[in-house]
Formats: sequence, structure tokens, C-alpha cells
Amino acid sequence: MTVTPMKPRLETPRLASARTALIASGAALAITLIAPAFANNYQISVLFFLFLAIVMTETYDIVAGYMGYINIGHGAFFGIGAYIFGMIVLRGGGGGAGLIFAGVAAMVFAAAVGYPLFRLRGAYFAIATFGILELMEVLAANLRDLTGGTTGLSIAPTDHSTTITYYLALLLCAAAILLNAWVAHSRLGLGLLTIREDEEVSEASGIDTSRLKLLALVVSAVLPGFAGAVYMWQVTYIDPDSAFGATVAFAPVIMAVLGGSGTIAGPVIGAVFLTLLQEVLWSHVGYLQLTMYGVVLVCCGVLMPGGLMRSPFMARLYAAAGFADHYGYHASRRSKAAVHSKTS
Repeated sequence: MTVTPMKPRLETPRLASARTALIASGAALAITLIAPAFANNYQISVLFFLFLAIVMTETYDIVAGYMGYINIGHGAFFGIGAYIFGMIVLRGGGGGAGLIFAGVAAMVFAAAVGYPLFRLRGAYFAIATFGILELMEVLAANLRDLTGGTTGLSIAPTDHSTTITYYLALLLCAAAILLNAWVAHSRLGLGLLTIREDEEVSEASGIDTSRLKLLALVVSAVLPGFAGAVYMWQVTYIDPDSAFGATVAFAPVIMAVLGGSGTIAGPVIGAVFLTLLQEVLWSHVGYLQLTMYGVVLVCCGVLMPGGLMRSPFMARLYAAAGFADHYGYHASRRSKAAVHSKTS
């Protein structure tokens, strides 16, 4: 009786992609976990704001990248979380209670505005969400008994708040990336993609598009609410402009477009690039920050419509790293193959 030797199992592109992503994520997590032990206060502050930027961009991309609805008012969830946390703390509540109420308030607000907003599409939806953000800024400036009006709301700093908020921001950052990855590979994400490609066909196929859109908005609101609370805990001050201003409105949009909307790693890359660029500009010419957003948006639209993640350089880098082509990273390779097939 002869025994046939078993053939070694070949590693699939999906397994290779998961292994590479796991190694890279583990290395980044290890560095950020031990950063407070060797980094100075400025570097810790930059990392803190970077984590919050990733949270905002990853959650923004759930609605914009996968569903195709540009939510310029995504920053409203951040501002609501910050103000709710400040109100709870000022009235004798602890930080934990403030965090919980901030996340719940952001979810409730998303559920309340979701139904009327999703009766609009395209540019009308984007303009309406920006209008809601501006409305929240006006309300925050006029409800002085609750928000402090234009002078803002401030809370007393607590002991070891910098370390606590740093690790909370890191936890929210990891949760946002995992949430985006879960949506990308879930039935919810598949339903959102069908809405993005053709909403009428999705409805005709029996998909409850209204429920999916509202669910996506509520899911994308929770972590920004927590992020606003953590920001308030760290900075101890919030005013209408820093909670609902133009920077809060456009930063997630520009970061997602730059990195590559509709991908998992794209918002992270866009957030890292723009956060570091912001630090340079704030140190020298801080008034050019919004101008930078416009320049980046125009350059992406003309030179890199798919963002950095779909550029030829990143396509080669992802192929070399072993990532599977789930989101069109290797689009340049496909275009070359198409040209070759036409000429042959």
C-alpha cells in the first residue's frame, strides 16, 4: 500500500493579505502603545489629534465611501459629543458617564436627522448635511445657558488626563479601523455598495435601502461622538467654531479623498498625510490651512481621482506587500492589460 504525500497548501491572496495587514497593524499598535514612555508632550499631542482624525475619516467613509452619500455634516457628531461631555462633567457627572452620554447623543441625533436627510440625494444631500452642521453652530452660539454661547464651554482638567485621553483616542482609532473593515466585508457593506452603484436597482431587488442608509448613518455616528468627548476631556474647552466649524466639516472629506475613499487603509493614509502637513503649516503659516484643503482637493480630482491608495505607486507597493486586490488597488495593472489586449 503506497501512501501519497500530501501537497503543501498554497497560500491564497486573501490569507497573504490578512497576514501582511496583521503584521503591519501589530507593529503600528506596539509603537503607539509605548509612545508615551519615550515621546515628549508635543509628539503625544500630535499622535492624539492624529488618532481622532483617523476616527473621523474612517467613520465618515462608511457613508461616503461605501454608500456614495457625501456627508459634509459628519463633524456634527463630534461637536455634539464634545458639548454633551462638557455639560455632564459640569453638572457633577464623571468622565465615564460623559463618554456614554456623548455616544448615545450622537446616535440619537443621527437617527433623528437621518430620515429627512435621506429623502435627498447627490449634491442636495451634501448641501443639506452642511446646513445641519451650520445650524448646530448657530444653536451652540445662542444657547448660552447650556453651551456657554460664543465664549465656549470649559471644564476643569483632571489628574493624568493626558495619558488617559491618549489611550482612549488610540482605542477609538483601532475601533474605527476595525469597524470600517467589518463593514467592508459584511452584508451591510454589500448592501451599501449596491446603493452606491444603483439605488433604484437595489430597491427593485428587494433591498430595504431606507433601513440600510439610516443604519449606516447611526453606526458612523457613535465613534465620532466618543471622539468629541475625548477631545473635550483632553483640551477642556470647546466653542462653536472648534465643534462645528469649517475645519471639522471638511477635514474628514479631504482626508478620505486624498487617501482613497471606499477603502480601509485610504482614510488612515489621508489622515496621516494631512495631519502632519497641518502641523507644518500651523507652525509657519496657520492661516493657509483651509487653502491647503482646497489645493489638495483639486490636485486629487485632477491627478489622483481614486486617491493615493489607487495610484500606480501604491498599487505596486500593495502588490509587493501581498495585499489582495479587493478595492482596485491594482487598477494600473488592469489598464495596462486592457491596452495590451486591444493592441494584440
